[in-house]
Amino acid sequence: MQEQEPNINDILSVNGPVEELELDEAFQQHLRERGTYAKHRVDLFEVLQVHQLNPKLFVNPSATGRAPVVMIGPTGEGRFLCIPIEPAGKRGVWRPLTAFEANAHHREKYRRE
Repeated sequence: MQEQEPNINDILSVNGPVEELELDEAFQQHLRERGTYAKHRVDLFEVLQVHQLNPKLFVNPSATGRAPVVMIGPTGEGRFLCIPIEPAGKRGVWRPLTAFEANAHHREKYRRE
């Protein structure tokens, strides 16, 4: 029997909603080191804006076990970001692993949902 893909509601029921982001030093350093390509230049303030400005959450199709959820949404300037997140060990607290500018597929998915 084939395993059913997890859905976002199942993941959130186990780990809690994305009420708070844990922005640890490793993530902040990761953001500082990015920047070879413009779409990868994201600052901490933009990540916080996405979290506060009505993001939508989806099962991460490329999850390798660490980031089961991807948060997609706009910044205050209208830039759309894609932010893979993982549970931080406390219900309702999630840790971003990376952040990058959403592509057309991500933006369309956001608009459809």
